Formats: sequence, C-alpha cells, structure tokens
Amino acid sequence: MDEEKETMLNDMDLSQNEETSYSQNEYQQKNYDDTLYKARSYKKMQPDEQIRKRNKKILLRCGLSLSIMAIAIIIAQVIITAIISKFFPAFTESSWYLISTIAIPMIGVGLPVFYLLMKGLPNSDRGEVVSLSIGKFLKYFMVCSAAMYLSNFLGTFVGFLINDNYLDTADALEVIINSSNLFIRILYMCIIGPIVEEIIFRKILLDKVRRFGDLPAILFTGLAFGLFHMNLSQYFYASVLGMIFAYITINTNTIKYAILLHIMINFIGSGIVPLIIASENMVGMGLISIWVFASIVIGAIIFIRNFKRIKFNKPGAPLVMDKDYFLNFGSILFTVLCVVMIVLTL
Repeated sequence: MDEEKETMLNDMDLSQNEETSYSQNEYQQKNYDDTLYKARSYKKMQPDEQIRKRNKKILLRCGLSLSIMAIAIIIAQVIITAIISKFFPAFTESSWYLISTIAIPMIGVGLPVFYLLMKGLPNSDRGEVVSLSIGKFLKYFMVCSAAMYLSNFLGTFVGFLINDNYLDTADALEVIINSSNLFIRILYMCIIGPIVEEIIFRKILLDKVRRFGDLPAILFTGLAFGLFHMNLSQYFYASVLGMIFAYITINTNTIKYAILLHIMINFIGSGIVPLIIASENMVGMGLISIWVFASIVIGAIIFIRNFKRIKFNKPGAPLVMDKDYFLNFGSILFTVLCVVMIVLTL
C-alpha cells in the first residue's frame, strides 16, 4: 500500500509513449480465446511479475480516476447549491433546481474530469461491432428487468435489516421523481443520465480493463457503477445491471445497446411507474404488478435456458491477479468514499 501511494503521482503522469509501448508489447498477450473461466489450470497460473506490476498501475489509475471524479462531483454539487441559494434563492423553488444540482456536476464536471484522467491509457482491442436482432435485444431487456426487480427486492430487504425506517430515507433520485415534472424526469433520468453513465462505465472504464479478462472487468465495472450511485436503495440493482450492460457491451463491442437498455429500464422505473402511482389508477397499478411478475418469470426462464452459452474470454496468460482490481489504493479510496456516502443516506 505504501509503495502504491509513493508511486501514485508518477502513475497519473504516465506518458503516452510509454503506454503505447505497453499496448504494443505485453498488452498484445491478451490474444483472447474462447475458453471458459472454468479452467482450473488457468486459475493456478501466475502472471509475470514485471507485466503484473505495470498492469497494476493501470488499475490503480482507474481507481484513482473514479475517486477524483466522485470527489469533483460532490464538490461541484456543494458549490452550485451554495451559489444558487445565495444569489438565486427563488430558483430553489423551481422544478429545475434539484435536477440542476445533480445534472450539471455530473455532465459538466464528472464526465470531463474522468475522461481527461483516463485519456492517456490505451484502449483494449474491441473487435468488430456485432449487431443484435430485435428478438435477442428483447431477451436481454427481459433479463435486465428480471435482474433489476429481484436485486431491488434484495436491496430493500438488506435496507430493512439495517434500518427499520428504510423506506422513509428517500435518496436524491426519489426526491427528483416526486418533485420534478414529467419532462424533466424524462430528460435527465431517461436520456441524459443513462448516456453519460454508459460513456463513463461501459465506454471509458470498460475499454481500459477488458484486456485483462472479461469476467473481472464485468465485475469491477459493475460494482463500481453500483457504488457510484452512493445510496443503498440503488446499489444492488445498479451493480447487477452494470454487470449485464458490461457483458452485452463486451459481446457486441459497442455501447449503443447498453444505452438503449439503460434508457428503457429508467423510462419504466422513473417515468411510467411513478406516473401511474401518482394517478392512483387501480387498473394501472394492477398492470404494474403483472408486469413485474411476468418480467421476473420470463427473464429468469431466458437466463436459465441460455446460462450454459455464457462465455468469458481471457488473455492467453494472466496479466494481473483478480485481487489487483480491488486491493489498490485507488479502488480502496473509491470504495471507502462511496460507502461513507451510502451510510450518510441511511
């Protein structure tokens, strides 16, 4: 840990030439094959120590970039809120107020900061874009819906174990849903938010780490996506959806399907459902219940029937150890920061 701290500043200053040489040499060893992660012999293999040391710097930088982005967003939110409260107090009553304090820091600060911090790192070889048929896309949508509802039930259960008044501790997004008009709700939560989040996690971050193997990259980016929401009510389903989006992105070599699925999921959860609940329409609420039950059943059936077809590509030889993703100063800092924010929202 001390060694990582001492090299942290140097790691953030990796030159483009050095990184390009990494890309052309040891990173070429990624040579993805179609072997499943089930191979025990592969798990016993140890990466070359020199290669591992250089690749650990990449993971350290990813963790640090996530941390700095999160801190920058929080600081921007505090500053914008203070400026509006002091100089434009009337705006605090506007339906645009809460969305402004979240959207502006995310789009105007978080995304640019993360892009600049990650810019020097070489991208993984993504291969040719694979198109999905409408039928296959809809199957992914049903699996995403089932995973979201089931993991949301788990999150609610854990929340009640921690806090008896869990449902009374609404997170920031729930406040937006209840206080913003439909246009604002759709604009940010169903269009802008999903696009920005997919660019950060399934474009920039995933492109940097997938060279080390599909499965750890999916887990790392998915868990980071869940933590980034910084509240318990969203952590579980955001993590699971993040993993599914990453899997789809890796297998299609494009983020467009992840963006579309993200938009559709958010549109139902943040647009249609709140609108029906607010109208107190019993028929509509009944249809919601039917949809939730049907999507869980259909999505689960699709997942089970296709489970054996799931494959994770990996390098010809390990380039890092699995623990290197999480046991580095940057990742630990990001995790601690997000956990603290989650605790504060309870």
